[in-house]
Amino acid sequence: MFDPQGPVLGIDPGLSRCGYGAVAGRAGDSYAVAYGVITTAPADPLPERLAQLAAELTALVAEVSPRALAVERVLFQNNARTAISVGQASGLALVAAAQAGIPVTQYSPNEVKLAVAGHGGADKEQVQLMVTRLLRLETVPRPPDAADALALALCHQWVSPLSDRVALDPATAGEPSGFDRAVAAALAREGSR
Repeated sequence: MFDPQGPVLGIDPGLSRCGYGAVAGRAGDSYAVAYGVITTAPADPLPERLAQLAAELTALVAEVSPRALAVERVLFQNNARTAISVGQASGLALVAAAQAGIPVTQYSPNEVKLAVAGHGGADKEQVQLMVTRLLRLETVPRPPDAADALALALCHQWVSPLSDRVALDPATAGEPSGFDRAVAAALAREGSR
């Protein structure tokens, strides 16, 4: 079972390279607990690769004991083969979380960029630099899949309390600030695309 005070685990799904990043602390005072990539060999048969990834994701969830899982939402890609493998990896992450009773939130790449870099059109380098700065890391997390997973976890740390506040009755929780409303509206627009 998950720890309600535990870290947020971000998953950047992929079959050859599946990035993961766990972030603890509070939004604005976060730190990296763990990050890296799970790899499978492209030469191995697909069922074996999926089984390996499923086992490693399950073990990762058990080891990190996250309070929430943030997964990149699979969007249409020009390369159907890539989209299918990303979808398979994403599905395995969702199953690992469901089996452990961990809530899952999916974010689009633009939502993550907006939350972490302040601009939904930020490039990968900008996101990586912001992840490094926000987590006070000495170097940019490598490979980029790990940095993307950390960005997903940070996004969830920033967005989930805001989403909870916006969903509450303003009479009992107080009005969200203008900034909070603007971010919530921008995230809602990004999520509907």
